[in-house]
Amino acid sequence: MTIDRRTALAGIGLGAGLLAAPAAGARRGTSVPLDPQSAAGRLRTFIMMRGALDEGLITSWVSARYYGVVEDRMDPLFAVVSAVFSRYRPVADGFEAVNFELAWFTDPVTGKAMETFRNPYTNQDCKVPAGGLPPSKFRFGKDLSFHLGRDVPGLQMEHDVLPAEVRGDDVWITERSRTAMTFPGAARPFRYSESNTFHAKKSDLERRGATRVTSEVSYTNVCSWRPWLGMGDHPGHLTATGIGRQNATMDSLPPAWLEATAAKRPEVLKDPAAILAPVWDART
Repeated sequence: MTIDRRTALAGIGLGAGLLAAPAAGARRGTSVPLDPQSAAGRLRTFIMMRGALDEGLITSWVSARYYGVVEDRMDPLFAVVSAVFSRYRPVADGFEAVNFELAWFTDPVTGKAMETFRNPYTNQDCKVPAGGLPPSKFRFGKDLSFHLGRDVPGLQMEHDVLPAEVRGDDVWITERSRTAMTFPGAARPFRYSESNTFHAKKSDLERRGATRVTSEVSYTNVCSWRPWLGMGDHPGHLTATGIGRQNATMDSLPPAWLEATAAKRPEVLKDPAAILAPVWDART
């Protein structure tokens, strides 16, 4: 997700096989049994819950609250609403995706996107930027390893997807990442760690012909002080907790995000797929 946001297959490509499985099931009139243990089954389940086996546009969102953490004290600070638009496609060694994120930091009382924020640690007014990431490409390998589309100098990343938990008709999968970005002249790296737990219905994942499911998300991050807070060497860090949804409808996006985007980035609402197109269409 955000900083301020692993193998060839023998025979038939795994991605193509995954796409064929629902169609074959549909032709036979049967469901596709959930298989979260095999490599192919884990990949299929995860991609359906996080993205899609098809190449259509995916809309996702997060709504969270940020806290400042100094020693053992958590202080409520501000909120954030974020939307991610993405597309996925199978490749020989997994799934390739492109995504674009736009986030607004909001006042936790009014829900409005902030232009300034009074930092309670410094008693200074801070100019608040928009957050997110420009359109970018990444890939999940057949083993669920994560690869950026290009090298980012100074970036260190650890990423993993935990085994699925299945109980009755409920399926949970947790994806987590830990990053550190070193900027020229900075005394220490900016660190950002994130955990997303996706929850979907087993019956939806097994539905014949299904290529995606809606997942409810539990979101947590821990990160260095954001530079715009002007914290300098002040001890501590930020953490955020919130909720989200993958494969969401546009009308389920947080109202604060819709309002701010309509006022400041209306082109995103008009045609989010067009924003992804230049990167999506570039096959290298």
